[in-house]
Amino acid sequence: MRNHHGGVVLVGDYLYGHSDGTGWLCQNFKTGEEVWSELRKLGKGAVTCADGMLYCLDESDGTVALVEASPSGWQERGRFKLTPQTTIRSPQGRIWTHPVISNGKLFLRDQNLIYCYDVKGG
Repeated sequence: MRNHHGGVVLVGDYLYGHSDGTGWLCQNFKTGEEVWSELRKLGKGAVTCADGMLYCLDESDGTVALVEASPSGWQERGRFKLTPQTTIRSPQGRIWTHPVISNGKLFLRDQNLIYCYDVKGG
């Protein structure tokens, strides 16, 4: 996995993250074997995980995708786009802050804006 700066997460025996050139990737942690990759559904970005779900953030446009942490392939369960987005980001800049989950809340940041979403299961 050629991860630039979006981080990776280990769930069970599988490593998930974005790999440059390959896209979003699931890799067998013990053998290093690629299990699946998805290049077209979401751009490069950062990832976090909670309750068996991956929260994948596209650094270019602020799209967040909810994906099952499963070796069976990219199984998306929903998505949304951060809005509004900052007006102070450099044109060359991206949303590089990693998503964080704490106490059932998803925290995302885009420069001077902080978002908080309740993701705790009912």
